[in-house]
Amino acid sequence: MNVLGICSGRINGNTEIMMKEAFRAIEETCGAECKLVRIQEAEIKKCIGCETCMTNHLKGNFEFRCVHKNGSDHYYFIEQLMREADAIIVSSPAYNLMPTGPMISFLNKLHASGDYREVVHANNKVGAAFSIGGTDWTNFTLNVCKMTAMELCGSYEALADAVHFDFIPAVGAVVPEEDVLERMHLLGEHVAKALMAKQNGEKPVYAGAPGVCPDCHGNLLEVRSDGVYCPQCLTKAKVSIVDNELIAEFTEEERAKNRWSPWGQELHDNNIRKGHAKAAGNREFIAEERKKYAAMEYAVKLPDLI
Repeated sequence: MNVLGICSGRINGNTEIMMKEAFRAIEETCGAECKLVRIQEAEIKKCIGCETCMTNHLKGNFEFRCVHKNGSDHYYFIEQLMREADAIIVSSPAYNLMPTGPMISFLNKLHASGDYREVVHANNKVGAAFSIGGTDWTNFTLNVCKMTAMELCGSYEALADAVHFDFIPAVGAVVPEEDVLERMHLLGEHVAKALMAKQNGEKPVYAGAPGVCPDCHGNLLEVRSDGVYCPQCLTKAKVSIVDNELIAEFTEEERAKNRWSPWGQELHDNNIRKGHAKAAGNREFIAEERKKYAAMEYAVKLPDLI
């Protein structure tokens, strides 16, 4: 068995130390081989939004990857490690309430991974996520790390554990935090046990703290004009207040329309097809209007770098 840890923190910083503590538990519990990818030192060419990969994949052409060819950055090397892994752990420190920029760029690049999503949707990997912040300005960090882990592993049902810690700001400051390292050791044990359960044909059980949403275990809600939703799963909730406590209930009917479900994935793909079809029907008009806007010189010229 192989476990891949994707870390977006400093080299030998807090998240890397925490990842290695989880690795230690995994090796002790099930003997899996563990590998670490440092996203911060990887060269990942940014997604430029050309949608060439998306349009090819919607046509079933998974041989096409990206306009940035294989070998032009480290993405496809890392993707191959992901394909070989039985479990993937995603981690990041919090920067401005969010995971680091390199982690977001890495997630954006997933569209260019050929049939990877189809493979992991059909055969989920075991996943886990953790994050850490120097203050409590961390609200979206773990949720995005969990979403990334779900994307890499094929399902929220594949998550074995997820945990976040606040108020650990300095590099290496996690070392004297015994409770944090103990919890990371436990995360590793949960990943190892999920791997062993999967080998035995059993469904892994999520062992992290339960969130508001029963699917992604997230603790966020989004208020829309037609109701309240989990912003990650887009599952509609029935919300009430009982004894000053907010209660969010998700019915099985609404959960079946989770954006990660087959129903939700098909809706997503069909909406993309509709958008491209509308644009294709207006191709000449769009081309002429783009020329007009391209002639408007507002962009600042960036200076040459030393």
